[in-house]
Amino acid sequence: MAPKRGTQEGQQQTLSSFFKPAPPPPTKRPSPAVLDGVLTLTDSDDDGIVSSVAKRVKTEHSTADSPVEPIASTSSLPTRAATPPAPSSAAAQRLSAFAYSHGTSTAHTLSPAAQRRRDEFVKRLALGPDLLRKSRSSYLEKDHYLAAQGDDDDGDEGSRSGGYDDDDEEGGRSSEDGGPGSSSRAKGKGKATDKGMDDGATSHFARFAAKGSSGAAPKKKDADQGVKVKYTPLEQQVLALRKAHPGVLLVVEVGYKFRFFGEDAPAASRVLNIACFPSQHMLTASIPTHRLDFHVRRLLNAGYKVGVVRQQETAALKKASDNRSAPFTRALSALYTSATYVDELGADPLPGQGGETATLMCIVEDAPKGGKAGGADAKVRIGVVAVVPSTGTVVYDEFEDTLMRAELETRMLHLQPSELLLQKDLSSKTESMVKYLAGHAGKDDFSARVDRIPKRPNAAQATNTITTFYAKKDRKDAAAAGAGAGVKTDKKGKGKAVEREPSEIVLSSDEEGGEDDARRPTAILDLPKLVLIALASLVSHLEPFGLSRILRHASSFAPFASRAAMTLNGNTVANLELLRNSTDFREAGSLVSVLDRCQTAMGKRMLRRWVTKPLLSLELITERHAALAAIQSQSASLTLSKLRDLLRTLPDLERGLSRIHLGRAKPQELLRVLEAFVRTGRVFEELEGVDEGEGEGEGVGSRLGSTLLERVVEELPRVRGTAEALLGELDLKAARDGDKEGLFADEDKYPALQECKEGLARTIEAMNDELKAARKVLRKPALQFTKVSQEEYLLEVKVSEAKAVPADWVRISATKQVHRYRSPTLQKKLDKLEQWKEKVAAAASDAFLAFLQEVASHYELFRQTIVSLATADCLFSLALVAHSNNWTRPRLVPEAGTVSLKSARHPIIEAISHEVFVPNDVEFGEGKRRHMLLTGLNMGGKSSLSRSIALIALLNQVGSFVPCESATLSLFDGIFTRMGASDDLARGRSTFMVELSETSTLLRCATPRSLLILDELGRGTSTHDGLAIAHAVLEHLVRAVRCTTVFVTHYPALGALARRFPDEVSAEHMACREDPADEDQGAHAPKVTLLYKLVPGLASASHGLNVARLAEIPEEVVQVARDKGLEMERLEGERTARRRERRLAEVLRRVDGIARGEVAGEKEQRETLELCEVALAR
Repeated sequence: MAPKRGTQEGQQQTLSSFFKPAPPPPTKRPSPAVLDGVLTLTDSDDDGIVSSVAKRVKTEHSTADSPVEPIASTSSLPTRAATPPAPSSAAAQRLSAFAYSHGTSTAHTLSPAAQRRRDEFVKRLALGPDLLRKSRSSYLEKDHYLAAQGDDDDGDEGSRSGGYDDDDEEGGRSSEDGGPGSSSRAKGKGKATDKGMDDGATSHFARFAAKGSSGAAPKKKDADQGVKVKYTPLEQQVLALRKAHPGVLLVVEVGYKFRFFGEDAPAASRVLNIACFPSQHMLTASIPTHRLDFHVRRLLNAGYKVGVVRQQETAALKKASDNRSAPFTRALSALYTSATYVDELGADPLPGQGGETATLMCIVEDAPKGGKAGGADAKVRIGVVAVVPSTGTVVYDEFEDTLMRAELETRMLHLQPSELLLQKDLSSKTESMVKYLAGHAGKDDFSARVDRIPKRPNAAQATNTITTFYAKKDRKDAAAAGAGAGVKTDKKGKGKAVEREPSEIVLSSDEEGGEDDARRPTAILDLPKLVLIALASLVSHLEPFGLSRILRHASSFAPFASRAAMTLNGNTVANLELLRNSTDFREAGSLVSVLDRCQTAMGKRMLRRWVTKPLLSLELITERHAALAAIQSQSASLTLSKLRDLLRTLPDLERGLSRIHLGRAKPQELLRVLEAFVRTGRVFEELEGVDEGEGEGEGVGSRLGSTLLERVVEELPRVRGTAEALLGELDLKAARDGDKEGLFADEDKYPALQECKEGLARTIEAMNDELKAARKVLRKPALQFTKVSQEEYLLEVKVSEAKAVPADWVRISATKQVHRYRSPTLQKKLDKLEQWKEKVAAAASDAFLAFLQEVASHYELFRQTIVSLATADCLFSLALVAHSNNWTRPRLVPEAGTVSLKSARHPIIEAISHEVFVPNDVEFGEGKRRHMLLTGLNMGGKSSLSRSIALIALLNQVGSFVPCESATLSLFDGIFTRMGASDDLARGRSTFMVELSETSTLLRCATPRSLLILDELGRGTSTHDGLAIAHAVLEHLVRAVRCTTVFVTHYPALGALARRFPDEVSAEHMACREDPADEDQGAHAPKVTLLYKLVPGLASASHGLNVARLAEIPEEVVQVARDKGLEMERLEGERTARRRERRLAEVLRRVDGIARGEVAGEKEQRETLELCEVALAR
C-alpha cells in the first residue's frame, strides 16, 4: 500500500528525492528554484551591486503541474511564475530536511512564540552561505532586517525591561502589507507558507531598493506596493519631532538604546561607522545609551546640529498612570552644536579645535546711510558679539568697514569662531569674507558651522528682548535654562530667585532687589545699536540650547577694541604666526606654542588673550616684568613652590564653573570643582600660619617682591570659606559615585526628596511584611528574597515543595531544582516600590539642580579666584620660557619710536630650529633714524629679522622677557605688517590687489607710535609700477606718518630716499661673502655665502642665481640666466650713461645761459640750480 501524504514514510521519500544528484547546469539560463512560493535566482553578473533581496522574488503558489513562465531578468518585484516541485538548490534541501525533522502535520501545534522562532530560523536557514556571500551590504541589510523584525515581534527594544514602546502593538504593518504573524497554510497543499516573513522582506527591500537609501518618510501611498502605509506611534512621534525641529539630527531614546530614524540614520551611519537598516517604514540605526556623549561629540565634529530626544516618563510611573496604553511621551531634551556643547571636566576638546575653546559669533550689518550694502563704495557698519559657552566670555564690537572687510577679518582671526550666526541679507563682500574665513580657504580642517538669524530684529525689538531677558526672575525659567546662577537657597532649602549681575557694565554684585532690578539692563542698553541687535539675536539663538544664562553675567562682557591693548590686525596675527603657523595652520610653530608652558586649561586660555591683546599701560607691563623677575630670583620660595604644586593638581575650573552655572555638571564634577577651591584656600592659609610662626608678622605674599604676585596670593584664600561650606553639605562618597539620592548630608534641606525617601522606606518595610507572611504560608522561617538577573524580590521554592505554593502565586522563573514566585500582593507592592524609586530619582535630580543654583550664586567669587590662578599660571609659564631660552628683561622708555636691541633673535625660529640662530643688533630712535630700508640677497634673512623686531616689541608688551642680550623699547600702540605675496582667488583678489589692500589698511591705521613692517611691497606688478608705489609709500611714511618702519625691498633705487632723508631713513642690508668662481670646476658665477648679519649700506646685488642653484635649477639654465642678466645690466648701464649725458648737457646749457645773461628770471635760475643738484646727486 502506498504511503499516505503526511506519514513518516512519505516524508522519507520526499527527503530522499531532494538528495538525488543534481542535473548538469543549463548552458543558457539556470532553472529557477521555487520553495514554498519563493523563487530563488542566481546572479550571473559579478558586479555585487544587486541586493541579495533582489534575488528572491515572490511567486504565487503553484502545483507540480503548473507551467514555468520565462524570467526576463532578476528583479525585486513580484514575479508570476511556477516551477516543478523538485528544487535542486542547497537552500531547498536544508529547508526540506528541517521540515522532515520537525514535521509539518497539523497535529503538532506550536505556541505563537515558538512558531515565530521557528519561522525566523527557517528564513535564516533558507538564506544559505552562497546568498549571504553576495555582498557585505546585502548581508547587513538582511541580517539587521531579521534582527529588527524579531525585536518588533517582541515589542520595541525596551519592552524587555518593561518600559518601552511596542511598534507592532502600537500600529505595526497591516495585513495588507503582510505584517508579521500573518502566516497561513496553503489550502489543500499540506505545506506551511511563511507569507508574513516573505511579504515583509519583499515589501521592505523592494521599497528601499527602488527608492535608494534616502531614508525619507514614505508617502501615504506606497507606489511600489500599492498599499497605504500605517505608521507606528513611535514613527509618528519621530515625524512630528522632525517637523518641529528641521535641520536637526535627532537621537531618539527608545528603551536601552538611542536610535536614528529616516534621513538621520544613514548620516549617523557614515559618521559613526554603525549599521543602518530598514525597520518598519524607516531606515534606522542605533547606539547604546552609555555611549551617547561620545557619539554626539563625533556628530558635532562632523558639523551636524544634534538634538537628543528623551522619554519624558518612566516605566513604573507610566504603568500606574491613566495613559498606560499610550506610547511613551518623548520630547527634545538637549540641543547641541560644536560651539554650544560644553564638555565635561577631563574630556578632550572636540577634534578640529586644536585645544581651543569653541566660540559662537553673531554678525549683523547695516548699509551706509544713503546707499546699499554692496554698492560702489561697499562701506558698511558691522556689529559682532562673540560668546564662549564653556567659559562664559563675551566679546562685542561695532565698527565701520571698507570694501575689503579688513576690520571684520581682524576680529574673526582673533576670535577664531567655530560657529557663526549671520543675518540673512549680508552684503556680498561680507558674505565672501565670512565664507572664506569660515572654511579657511580649504587650507586645513577648520570649518565653521553657519546658521542664519530667522528674522533680524530692529533696534526697538532688540531693546525689548534684552530688557525682558535681564528682567526675568521666574525660577522656572531659570531652571529651564539649565542653570541657577542667581538663585540663593536658605537653610530650609527654599529657593529665592535673585538676578545677580555683578559687572562694571550692568551693576555691581552688591546691588540686588528694589529699584535696582529695573535698572539692570540700563548700561547694556547703552551699547551700540548693532551690538544690541546681535546680542538679542544671540539670546534667542541660545535659549533652545539652554545657554542664554551665560549672557546674564555682564562681568564677562569685554569690548574687542580696548584703549588698554595694542592694535593687532588680522594680517599681523597671521604674518607673525601668533596663534597658528603659516604652513599647516596649526598651533605648533606659533608664538603661543613657544610661550605655553601653562599647567591649567584656564592658564592656556589667558595666555592666548595676553598674546593677542598686548598691554599699553607702562605700569601694568612693568608689573608683569617684575613678577617674572621675582619668580626667577625666588625660585626656592615656599610660597611659589606651593603655588606651582597647586596648579598641577587643578582641573579646568573655568569650564567646570560654566557647567555648574548652566546646570549641566554631574555630582563628580561638582565635587572636583569644590575640592579644588578648598585646596586653593587651605594651602595659602597654612603658609600664612607658617610665616606667623616664624615671627615675620607679614602676609603670605608680602615678601615676594612683586605686587602682582602678592595680589594673586592674597586673593586665593578668600574662596575657602564659601567652598568649604558648600562642600560640607555633600556626602563625599555619594558625590564620587554620582549618587544624587544620597548626595546631601542634611536630608531635611530638600523636603520633597526626603518625603519621597520616606515613601520608599515605607514600601520596603511593607515588602518585608510580605516576606514574613510568605514564610508562614510556606512554613519556611529562613525564606529570603532572591534576585536573579534583573528580577528582584523573588520567593524561591524547591521543586519538591512547589505543591505548598498557593494557586494564585505567579511563577516568574524556574530551573530544574527551584521555582521562583511572587504573590499578587507582593507584585502590587513591587510596582509601588518601582514608582517610589522613580519619584526619588526625579526629586533627587531637582534637588541637585537647586544645589547647583546655590553654588552658582557665588559665581563672581569663584570666577575671580579662577582669574587669579590663571594669572599665576601664565606668569610661571613666561618665567620658565625666559629662563630656559636665556631671555632678558627689557628696559622701557616713554619716548616714542625707540628700539635698541643687542643680539636680537627670532623667538620661534630659535625654539623650533636645530641650527644656531645668528643674532643681530638693531637701533631705532634715541637720536637714531626711525625708518630702516632693508635690502639684501634672497634667503639672506631679511624677513626673519623684520619679524624678530616685531615679535620682540610684542613680547615686551605682553609682559614677557625678550630674546636679546639687552633691549630698550618704547611702547607701540599697534603693529602692522604687509608681508608675503600670494593671491586670494577665493575672494577674487589678485596678488597685487592683496598687497595694495593690506598697504591701504596699514596707511589708514598707523600712527606715530606704531611699528610697521613692509616686506617687498610692489613685487606683484611690473618693475616700474612696483618701484613707483614702493617709493611713494615709503616717502609718505617718512613725511606724514612718521612711525617706526622696517621697509624690506629689492629695489636699489629706493636708496635715493635714504640720501634724500638722511636723518630719517637708514639703509641697511644683510651681508654675504662672495668668493670668485672656480673656473676649473666649471663654475661661471661667484660662490655666495650667507652671513645673516645686518650691516650698513645698500646691497650690491640680490644674487638670485645663487638661490636658483640651491633650488637645483639645471646649470645650463642658470648660465643662460647669468648671461642674460649681464647683458641687461650692460644695456641698462648704457641707457643710464646716455641719460646722464643729456642731463649734464642741459645743465651746462642753462649755466652758460645764466653766465651770458640769457636767463635773467629768478624762477628760471632757481630751476636751473635744482636741476644741477639732482644731476650731481645721481
